[in-house]
Amino acid sequence: MKRLALLGSVMALVVAGCGMISSPPIDNPFGLAGQQSQISLGPSSAATGTLNVNATFNDTTLNFPVTPTGFNYNLAISNVSLSGSGCPSTLPSSISVSMSISLAVSDNPPTGQRQASANANNVQFTLTQSGSNYTPSNFSNGTISFSNLNTLLDILQNGGQNTATLNGTVNTTSSPDLAGCTMTITWGGGQGVLKF
Repeated sequence: MKRLALLGSVMALVVAGCGMISSPPIDNPFGLAGQQSQISLGPSSAATGTLNVNATFNDTTLNFPVTPTGFNYNLAISNVSLSGSGCPSTLPSSISVSMSISLAVSDNPPTGQRQASANANNVQFTLTQSGSNYTPSNFSNGTISFSNLNTLLDILQNGGQNTATLNGTVNTTSSPDLAGCTMTITWGGGQGVLKF
């Protein structure tokens, strides 16, 4: 029995060393839940606009069984609404959306400002009309991976209040098109996952 327990522990460490173990999801790691971006969609058939949102969040305690090898953040959107005098009188029932986004996480301890960043290109999802709002579904490419892991983990755990800044561009495809509309995105918290 002791041999089986020892073998299980050794196998867990080997698998962890191969980057095959993930932490339980960390909900809303960057404080984005409930934050909103208002995007003015420009006059084109793709109805393109830019987005930005800022959030502040406190340090957290992360317990590591072994040294992490990565941190992935799964982007989340709660809902989307459209408004503005330039919107078509009858809104489309379905909208295809693509985004390119960057996420910067920073703090400002006495030793000087630190920042970790990550990008995601070609994030795609569908918006389906649900009453006066739209519900997102069919997310693809919505996972953001941080390469400067050690800096990110230091920011998340030490140094006081942190800031997350999300920027990007949005393209929409629908019939009728949304040129002249203001798109309001209400962000979900998303989930962070540590890789080992």
